Amino acid sequence: MLAVLVLFTIRAWPNALDTELDVTCYKLTIAPIIDQGYISGTVLIDFQINKNANSVVFNAGNLVIDKVVGEHVSGYRKMGADLIIDLSQREKTKNEIVIEYHGNPKKGLLFDNKNGDAYTVYATSQWMVCNDSPEDKALFELDLTIPSDKSCVASGELVQMIPENGKMHYSYQQNYESPAYTYGFAIGNYNKAKEDAKGVQLNYLGRNYSSDQLKTIFKETPAMISFFEEKSGVKYDQSAYTQVLVGNHYQEMSGYSILKDGYGNLVLKDVTETNLISHELAHQWWGNRITCKNWKHFWLNEAMATFMSAAYNEHRFGKEKYQADIGSYYNVYKEIKKRRNDKPLVFDDWSNPSQDDRNIVYFKGAYVLHLLRGEMGDENFWRAIKFYSSEYFGKSVKTVDFQRALEASSGIQLEDFFNKWIY
Repeated sequence: MLAVLVLFTIRAWPNALDTELDVTCYKLTIAPIIDQGYISGTVLIDFQINKNANSVVFNAGNLVIDKVVGEHVSGYRKMGADLIIDLSQREKTKNEIVIEYHGNPKKGLLFDNKNGDAYTVYATSQWMVCNDSPEDKALFELDLTIPSDKSCVASGELVQMIPENGKMHYSYQQNYESPAYTYGFAIGNYNKAKEDAKGVQLNYLGRNYSSDQLKTIFKETPAMISFFEEKSGVKYDQSAYTQVLVGNHYQEMSGYSILKDGYGNLVLKDVTETNLISHELAHQWWGNRITCKNWKHFWLNEAMATFMSAAYNEHRFGKEKYQADIGSYYNVYKEIKKRRNDKPLVFDDWSNPSQDDRNIVYFKGAYVLHLLRGEMGDENFWRAIKFYSSEYFGKSVKTVDFQRALEASSGIQLEDFFNKWIY
């Protein structure tokens, strides 16, 4: 689990900027130039905002804004990472704007010139103008142009491929709403393997592994999907799920996940080292679709996925493996307490989290869910998890929603437990 500790401590998220803003759809056209680390893009944003608001704020990282047009756009300016767009008087809350931009991202979209790879990770606003707030879920359409000798994977369903002058134009559509941090793509020269899991096409990609090795690394995936469907009460509702071994990062996106290239070797050496595969897959339920309303409640995303990876290990490899996972989570928490850095799972502020803060939401959070299971008993706990997951699938949640769902489904009052361990 020491490797896991390093891998799970690299993420930091911005705060929501405008709670009145509700993006309904992003339509992005983007053309990365890998050897130059350069992108140019155009994003059409459909959104609603109070008709009395005289401006709207989007997150734009270090991108250079070339043009902003729209019926009610009266001006715009970039202030730090914020793109502030002035709005004229209007009668409707619905708006549509088009933003043209370019840039050389230093994070969010990573370029590997040596291997000819490019992949997105963590910070969507570094490569696409968007609203970073996790509760603002929207549809996503992507037109991606890449060299024809490379392949790609992206959020959404692949609906079209058009060759033109040594390039390939890919079009993807995501037909359900999700937060902007779940949007992304990966481009490269990959070996591939695929299989069918009850109608879901599973794709496994990686440059440094053969097709047979990829199948071995990800062979638990069909069973994991079945396990999470049973525990959540919600079917995996996309036609495909793709896992890509590339680079040095881990992140869940809508319909696919990035996993560190070297991680595959760990699984080939020990078939039970599947925590990261199950963790990222679990986010297709807890995180991507049942999403923390703001980053103060980030533990609802990460603790749940971390705990569910241990729960799958218990289901697949036995109680001893589960106890080893929970023990490692507790040891991380114990060291945090020793350093006097313990905090509630619901944070007052998540604008500049420390490594201990991140470990709290992952590992203290997963340990607390284990304690909650013991408090409620297995039957009540898993029935409550299913009720919560079914009730809030596709929605944004705060910790109080989680608590009330558990209490409503079990009849057990959990105020004392939540006050002690969570608040």
